[in-house]
Amino acid sequence: MSQVKLIVSNWKMNLNINQARTLTNKLKKIQIKNNLIKNIICPQFILLPIISNIIKESDILLGAQDCHYKKFGAYTGDTSVELLKEVGCKYVIIGHSERRKEHHETNNIIRQKAQLVISEKLKPIICIGESLKERKNNKYLNILEEQLKVSIPHNLDEIIIAYEPIWSIGTGLVPTEEEIKEIKNFTYDFVFKSKNISKIFFLYGGSVNSENISKIFESSDINGALIGGSSLKFEEINKILTFG
Repeated sequence: MSQVKLIVSNWKMNLNINQARTLTNKLKKIQIKNNLIKNIICPQFILLPIISNIIKESDILLGAQDCHYKKFGAYTGDTSVELLKEVGCKYVIIGHSERRKEHHETNNIIRQKAQLVISEKLKPIICIGESLKERKNNKYLNILEEQLKVSIPHNLDEIIIAYEPIWSIGTGLVPTEEEIKEIKNFTYDFVFKSKNISKIFFLYGGSVNSENISKIFESSDINGALIGGSSLKFEEINKILTFG
C-alpha cells in the first residue's frame, strides 16, 4: 500500500460503556506497522466523551455516526456538530443507508449536513449505495449518480465517499472486486467533472471482514473501508488494521 487507507469502524447502536471501554483499550495496544493506515472509530453519541478521553495520546481518531444539518435549535433528540467537535470528533458519517431509510433523510439534507460539517473543519464521510432491486434492474448507476449529484457540495479541497450497497450491509454478500472498482471509477469521474473535486477518498463498506479485506483492497485499489459488525470484534478489527 502506498497511499493513506482509512479504516472507519461504525459501531452503530452497539456496546455498553464497559464493553466500549474494554474494546477501546485493546485497540490502543494494536501495533499498526503501516503508518499510512488511519484507525477511526465511530461510537454512539453517549459514548463519545468516554472514548475521546481513552484515546488521548493515541493514534486513534474519533468520528460520529451522524449530526444535524443545523448548527443549533429546537431539534429534540439530535446532536449538533459543535458538540461533536468539542468532544474531539474529526470525522462524521453522513447519509448512511440506515439513516436514509429509517429517518427518511434526503440527498438535500445530506448535502446540508456535509456543508455544516466542513464549515466546522471536520471531515464528512458521505455514504452512497443502491438496493438489490436497483442493482438487478441495472439502475444502480443512475441511483448513485443522483446521490452524488445532490449530496456532495461543489468545489471542495477533498471529499470522502463510502460506497455501501444496501444489499451487502450485514448480509455477508459482497460485490466482486470488479463491481467495486466500477463504482470507484464512476464516482471519481463524476465527482471530478461535476463537482470540481480532485482529491477523492473512496471507501467500501458492506460485510467487510478480515478474510476479504486484503483482496478487496488489492483488486479494487480503494482508499479504505467502512466497517460495521467486524469492528465490534477485537480479533477481527485487529486483523483488519494490521493486514498490510
